[in-house]
Amino acid sequence: MRIDLIKTSQGKPYERVSDYYAGKSVFVTGGTGFLGKVLIERLLYNCTDIESIYVLIRGKKGFKSENRLQQMLDVPVFDKLKALKPNALKKIILIEGDITKPDLDIKSSDEQKLIDNVSVVFHSAATVRFVESFENIMKVNFEGTRHVMDLSKKIKNLETFLYLSTCFSNANKLVIDETIYPKPKTIDEVYSFIDNYGDNSEATENFINGYPNTYTLSKALCENYVDENRGTMKTIIVRPSIVTPVLKEPLPGWQDSWVAATATFSDIARGLTKVIYGDPNVVCDMIPVDYVCNFIIVAAARGNPSDDIIVYNSCSSSSNPITWKRGADLYLGESLRHGKYDLKPRPVEVSMSQLKVNLLTFILQTTPSFLADLWLRLKGESPKYLKMQKRPVLLRDILKYFSSTSYHIKSENSQKLIETLDKRDRAMFPCDPRTIAWQTYMPLFCRGIQKYLLKPKQ
Repeated sequence: MRIDLIKTSQGKPYERVSDYYAGKSVFVTGGTGFLGKVLIERLLYNCTDIESIYVLIRGKKGFKSENRLQQMLDVPVFDKLKALKPNALKKIILIEGDITKPDLDIKSSDEQKLIDNVSVVFHSAATVRFVESFENIMKVNFEGTRHVMDLSKKIKNLETFLYLSTCFSNANKLVIDETIYPKPKTIDEVYSFIDNYGDNSEATENFINGYPNTYTLSKALCENYVDENRGTMKTIIVRPSIVTPVLKEPLPGWQDSWVAATATFSDIARGLTKVIYGDPNVVCDMIPVDYVCNFIIVAAARGNPSDDIIVYNSCSSSSNPITWKRGADLYLGESLRHGKYDLKPRPVEVSMSQLKVNLLTFILQTTPSFLADLWLRLKGESPKYLKMQKRPVLLRDILKYFSSTSYHIKSENSQKLIETLDKRDRAMFPCDPRTIAWQTYMPLFCRGIQKYLLKPKQ
């Protein structure tokens, strides 16, 4: 097959990103997740000549892995692919397994397929639920990474192992560079703590020592494990910041999970949250999911020419920052143009003071909810608004560390990689955070949540 090459300014041949994947097969974990779906769709849509995408899926809650694969494909983000390139879906090959189990609990015949055919491993599977038990977070995030790496080392012609981490893997620092930081804890220390204390909240807070939660600590441990145990594998770590709905392709505004900024902005726009921790200048480091996935695809295509790990931060705070306050106001402005609200939304109040946050919560949230419930009772209807307050308040408190801390997440490596792309690849794989127009994106963000997350449940 002809490879379309141009000359770079240094006179070296330039390989298109899509051409790199021609005739190659990749292995994806976490494919049923929000980011995983977009990654698979972008690979199939833009890398037309990719050979196969092996996707690890486990059975769950009475659904076989085959059912979960079908569920994965039955979401709107694949509609464009189905309409324009329907045969591309045949390139998805199900690998039934479980990252939490030794050898991924996959059949020997499937393991051999991966060993013989895969060129790139994209390991994105993880639990991102901050309230998950410490033990389960380690089981999924850390042990899962260990098991995927064990398999990857067996692959005959592996060119790149790409681990998807998070910019907040080192959230105990205000300035986060594109480097592997020293190990915060030994694995023995972590498992000894879990055995002795379980999920005791006070003991856990002391143990994680400056990290916002056990999730971020687990990702730091994973990065160190990958660094120390990669062997001869060419390894890349990509760290996204807060991943938000699609900006451009394949479906602007699409999102399918309530996480972090998505839930927070939606709660503000629905009148459920009227005060958060922080101040008007705290930066909300967001990055659209398609930008992250495009960057991942580009990074793997460019590979790692060195024997050291390359770390890329896929983020916006260092190149195109927006504050939580500004993001919430833009989102709310769009929301107010649509629909009716039982609890009238208003611009969010921000404060670093727990006393002030609690006082404003009582005045602006609890009291109106109580009065709305009283009115429902007078009409002979069941109260609901005080109950509705519980989840938004819990979420606000869980995200307190992030909404009240301005991180400066550096991205020099990422920008240098983006600069290597020619005009065509930049158009096909947009991933430069400097091109995000927040005043346009946040209204799109809002419309996407209303269309894909709120309306189906009404």
